[in-house]
Amino acid sequence: MDRLYVHKDYQRQGIASAICDELEQLVNTNKIITHASITAKTFFAQRGYRVIKGQEVIRDGISLTNYVMEKRKI
Repeated sequence: MDRLYVHKDYQRQGIASAICDELEQLVNTNKIITHASITAKTFFAQRGYRVIKGQEVIRDGISLTNYVMEKRKI
C-alpha cells in the first residue's frame, strides 16, 4: 500500500479506513506492506500493522523518517 492521503478537511471521517478495508480484502496475499510516515504510523498500527523497521529517506535533499510496516492476513 503506497501513497494513501486524505485532504485535511476530510480526515477523521473514515475515508482512509474505507479505502484500506477494500484494498486489504482485494489483495491476494497473506502479507501487506506499507511505508508509513510518522503521522500515518498510528493509523496503520491501529489497523494491525506492525513496524518492521524505521528508515530515513532523502527527498529533495531533506531527510524524512518513515516506517516499513507489515500486516499479515489471517
